[in-house]
Amino acid sequence: MSKPLVSVIVPVYNGATYLNKTVDAILSQSYENLELVLINDGSIDESKELINLMADSDPRVIALHCANGGVAAARNVGIKNSSGELIAFCDQDDLWLTEKLEKQVPLFAEPQIGLVYCGSFAHYTDLNKTVNPDFSRNKKGWVFDSLVQENMLTCCTAVVRREALSKIGGFDPDRALMGVDDWHLWLKVALVAKFEFVAEPLAIHVFHGDNYSLNDKKMHAAELVCLDKIEALADRYNKSADWSLITQTLHTRYASSYVFSGFYQLAGETYLKAHSVLSNRKLWFKGWLFKLIPNCVWNFMQQTKRKINS
Repeated sequence: MSKPLVSVIVPVYNGATYLNKTVDAILSQSYENLELVLINDGSIDESKELINLMADSDPRVIALHCANGGVAAARNVGIKNSSGELIAFCDQDDLWLTEKLEKQVPLFAEPQIGLVYCGSFAHYTDLNKTVNPDFSRNKKGWVFDSLVQENMLTCCTAVVRREALSKIGGFDPDRALMGVDDWHLWLKVALVAKFEFVAEPLAIHVFHGDNYSLNDKKMHAAELVCLDKIEALADRYNKSADWSLITQTLHTRYASSYVFSGFYQLAGETYLKAHSVLSNRKLWFKGWLFKLIPNCVWNFMQQTKRKINS
């Protein structure tokens, strides 16, 4: 494998505001053997016209248009209509650094490697704040056991071998997975191939008011669906895991997030769900504590704590 063709898949839904920067970053890669597949997923803004214009102005760009089916279905359309031995993914508002592909592609020289990912900056547009990556959670090799506990890569960082995608069937278009359809795919790839990791931030994951991944309640529900689907699939690959503990940990993580966001009743319900999966007195106590004490009391306690600490 010297310079294989990389197909970059970018689904677009009402993304005209962001798309120029994303496309410029992809087409400016120092790795030149690439094609860019833009899939208009039933947009109602100017995305269709913009995508057509981009395809007309650069022979590396392929413009596709389909009825709105969700990001996973759009990515599948892009994969089907691409030619690359390697498939890279980027969302319509994320960005790549110039050397991203150049540093990832050589790692596919090992035949068992099915996915190569890298670090990414997190940029919050509302706060105009960029956060450096934390590499402590990132794993390589056979990563399923770690990945099933928490998604450790963002979509804009991943490059996948087409052969691995063919084995596991691409993205699941079930809209119940919306927001975690990429995690679901990574887990499927992790059942059949090894991962490699470039310990550098080579992408920028952009967060703004339109990002689906910022809604904790929806993400919580989607992650539970993902775990159910992966548990059934893992059995077919004779891959075992402590699914009850994994599910309890997921509930507990979101319960803590709800507390931080001030959704105390929801936090209580979620702690009790965690207890119902595997009996745990501490979780049971926390659950009833947050359910029985009114939100106004918790808010007063938090305000008092902030005044004392200030």
